[in-house]
Amino acid sequence: MSPVDSPQFHYPPVNRKLIQLGFYLTAIGSLRYAPNMPYPVAGHPTAYQFDWNKGRILHDYVLILIGPGSGEFETKKVPLTCVNPGQAIYLVPGEWHRYRPQKSTGWTERWICLNGFHLHQLRKAAIIGNSSMLLEPAELETLGTSLERLLVDARATPTANKTAWSARALEILLHGFEATHGHRKVRLHRRGLDPLVNLALSFLHENCHRPLTVDSVATHCHTTRRTLERHFESNGLNSIAQEIAGCRIERAELLLMESRLPVKEIAFACGFGTLQRMIYSFHQHRGYTPGSLRAS
Repeated sequence: MSPVDSPQFHYPPVNRKLIQLGFYLTAIGSLRYAPNMPYPVAGHPTAYQFDWNKGRILHDYVLILIGPGSGEFETKKVPLTCVNPGQAIYLVPGEWHRYRPQKSTGWTERWICLNGFHLHQLRKAAIIGNSSMLLEPAELETLGTSLERLLVDARATPTANKTAWSARALEILLHGFEATHGHRKVRLHRRGLDPLVNLALSFLHENCHRPLTVDSVATHCHTTRRTLERHFESNGLNSIAQEIAGCRIERAELLLMESRLPVKEIAFACGFGTLQRMIYSFHQHRGYTPGSLRAS
């Protein structure tokens, strides 16, 4: 890794096409700060520079992987906290923050910055954090290697910002959350329902965008269709078919209100198969059409 007197960072240009894509790489870098080195190194754009006394507010989502060394981190919500090697600093737009290595140890930092409306949707859906925080990625070195490779590619063509780079950067950010110690997949669970019903609900809610039938749900639960239907009835639920339709409608409603996808594409993305089936399902279960929801 390059020493601090040979900084490795890059701020690629962002064009209209990337903004329309909805997520894009805005910065990437990898720096090693030796003990007693001034922090931060000069050469960053004004919007990204900061000093410890003033702190900083960014407009990007940021993931900073911390290697050998130690430091400290603080936000309005996070009190002054020690940062250890193997941890990662996650920052969200609009929040004041500051961080720095300890003078006695220095540290290594590798970072990516991203922006775009899809990032805000991921934050709203709690797929990425809603506030700035410290993470402990279980596979930090793997993430760091991916970041370093992306940095090499981006610096090799400094006037470009390829769509694939943004996709790779987003993958690093998402993997940073998925591979965090203690972070586990949240499964649907309704209190008071028997385990077989909860297993079926989890499966159909996670797979309703695929061709799905009552029989395939029963097969996944290692039971018969009739047994599963009796369990749904005894737990006071809608039929399995109604639960599948309701899940698809909920997904479609979210995309209709919060995305720019054409209605026909939403029908396929949510498992309806055809636009006509989605319209019929909305009319039957909601009493309005997908088009009227989007218009409202």
